Amino acid sequence: MTNEFSELTSADERPPGAAFAPDGVAPVRWARLEAFLSTLTPAAASRLFAAIETARASGEKNLPTTALLNMLRIRLFDEGARFPARAPTAQRLFFTPFEDFFVARRRGRKRKGRIARASLSPVWNVLTTDPACMAAARAARELDAAIADAREDRDEKEAALFIAAAESFARLIAHADADTAYRADLTERLGGAGAMLDMAEINLLLPVVEQLKAVQAAFVRPVYSFTEEDLFEARRLYARTQAQSRDGAPYTLLCLAGRMDAPWRAMPVYYHIAAARDERLPEAREDARELLETLFEDIESAARALERDAEDAFEPADAAIRLEHFAAFAAGMIDEARRERDGVTINRVEACRDIAAAALERFCEQSLAAVRKALPVRHAGGSSRLMALRPDIERGLDDGVQAMASGAAQFLSSADALAGRLARADVSEAITADAVAEVRRYANDLVVEIRSAEGAERRAARQRMEATLRLAAPLLAPLEVSVLKERAAAASVSA
Repeated sequence: MTNEFSELTSADERPPGAAFAPDGVAPVRWARLEAFLSTLTPAAASRLFAAIETARASGEKNLPTTALLNMLRIRLFDEGARFPARAPTAQRLFFTPFEDFFVARRRGRKRKGRIARASLSPVWNVLTTDPACMAAARAARELDAAIADAREDRDEKEAALFIAAAESFARLIAHADADTAYRADLTERLGGAGAMLDMAEINLLLPVVEQLKAVQAAFVRPVYSFTEEDLFEARRLYARTQAQSRDGAPYTLLCLAGRMDAPWRAMPVYYHIAAARDERLPEAREDARELLETLFEDIESAARALERDAEDAFEPADAAIRLEHFAAFAAGMIDEARRERDGVTINRVEACRDIAAAALERFCEQSLAAVRKALPVRHAGGSSRLMALRPDIERGLDDGVQAMASGAAQFLSSADALAGRLARADVSEAITADAVAEVRRYANDLVVEIRSAEGAERRAARQRMEATLRLAAPLLAPLEVSVLKERAAAASVSA
């Protein structure tokens, strides 16, 4: 069985969306959000959890906050973050050394150092039930018994489980490589080709379990930064792993990256290891490069996802979340690269910024269109004092149109700041300025309509004004909104 992961693209690895979308949330939108959340490290998921809790408390209506919190709560519980430690079991202890490689759900191809959580239960089931894995099943039962009885030989039983698992997986993989029918059966039992490759990667990691544990013990997550002593400790751990397993050595660095508060904060380790001048570490630069390439894959995937989503149904709150994440990721990588004068990395990240900036511009255009849809007009006529287009006060308020426009206005209010964080300020300025000007002009025209109209028409104009002022709140200064409100109130009592 190959250990290369670049060729797999399987439908069963994509976010199901339709099967898991909460009520009231479009399956496509939920799949998009789920795919984004699955890429976050536990520390980043914790930060997002807190941000969404704050948004819900402040009355956020444009995000499925309850469903997102439930998903993140499950994710955090699975990761052991912010929750009391769970009781150990043989299964939990077996997978703990690999937890920094877990992703909530995989989308698309299998990647090195990315093991889908959905694969864990099927892999464990095969390990403890397949006739070829009888020794591993027995070792698992003995470990569970040692845990239950609080015996002193628990560590010994845990080590025995890893040894038995390595023998069992090797047997399964060899059989699968030699027998196409057996491979198909094993793939089906595991739930897909992706889980098959996840099992192979776990097998690859079994010889370096103790080294992975050492990384986890030395660097308790979330890790925010490295001292010089930390960098040399990371190098020492990497050297120990390389002496044990050539294939397993890069995983020491990938494991460390998974323990960071933010992925790009692992870059100092890349620069430190890549610059090592040690005859005992001939592959150091190549192995360190795998860490950097993992970060590039993450940020390039995020940029392409934004590019695709910009041509899909627009969801302003979702777009803002993903752009915030991308902007922080890009800025973090560039800051680290600048410290090392790494122009190649800077150029590559800047290319990703160009893609994200184009997506932001498209999101702004879609936002402006949504705002305009909530500001209907018709040609002037009758007794109106307006000589051109006038607000169409006869058109009823559509809740869906108003909600989308409100979210779009909120997005536009933050677009210039997002563009600034992408270092592409020019992509949003003209569009946001147009939105501000149109909302301001429309609100002022409504004041004239209120003053000119009578009876039912005046009531309709006032309702339209109330909706417009709610829409204007993120775009206009509070004082300007207050003045417009007062002018509308005065116009409504005029003779």
